[in-house]
Amino acid sequence: MGKRILNGTAWALAALLALAPVAARAAGDDAGALVRKAVDALPKKPFTAQLKLTPAGQPTRELTLDHKVVGGARASYLEVTAPEALSGIRFLFLEHPSGQPEQYIKVAAARNAVQVKDQVRKQPFLESDFYVSDLVEPQVDAYEYKLVGEEDLLGRKTKLVESVPKNSANEIYGKTVVAIDPQDLLILKRSFYDLKGNLLKVWTIDQVEKVDGVWTFRKQTMTTVPAKTSSTLETPEVKYDVELKDSIFTPEHLRR
Repeated sequence: MGKRILNGTAWALAALLALAPVAARAAGDDAGALVRKAVDALPKKPFTAQLKLTPAGQPTRELTLDHKVVGGARASYLEVTAPEALSGIRFLFLEHPSGQPEQYIKVAAARNAVQVKDQVRKQPFLESDFYVSDLVEPQVDAYEYKLVGEEDLLGRKTKLVESVPKNSANEIYGKTVVAIDPQDLLILKRSFYDLKGNLLKVWTIDQVEKVDGVWTFRKQTMTTVPAKTSSTLETPEVKYDVELKDSIFTPEHLRR
């Protein structure tokens, strides 16, 4: 997730060598703690939203979103409402506090929902620069973290934290760098690197505001660096503290 370089004073060589392992561990602990706080600060109130996803050079995809914490898992149900050619496609994302996230998709012409696996997770979401896997939070404990820098974003001084997977098997990214505002615990930017260390994509938050006391991302952009393409994701409408049945967030609901 992001980066931050720790500044310090000059040390005698012997003292520097003696304290280096301790400092490294402390920096890693601080980075991991900041990431965990940011994830824990995500809205826990159930909400509904209208989304507009616009891939470069393509019509805007309009979606509805229902979100709720169900059985400890952050659950999101999405349905495409426009354009007509994509209308009826449904998605279910389940982010478990422990264990791998689950992702399901149901297309209008199919009878059953399909659980998204491996290579499909690396495919563009509705032909945009977002991957399916980008839309759920990874397991915090599955990564090593370190503070590697700072960056000013939207008038906020953010800490940059780098995350590297402990097990790179089946990973899409070799590392991710995120910019976190430590005051409001908002993740305002993500930089994704491929397994060779090349910058692949950059996800930025372009507009954020409080709605019913909850910090809400109004506009986001994902840019694919090699292809020089970008997609925007907007949230023109959102309502918090709404009544949502748990049954909405099941694969069976996708088949209705």
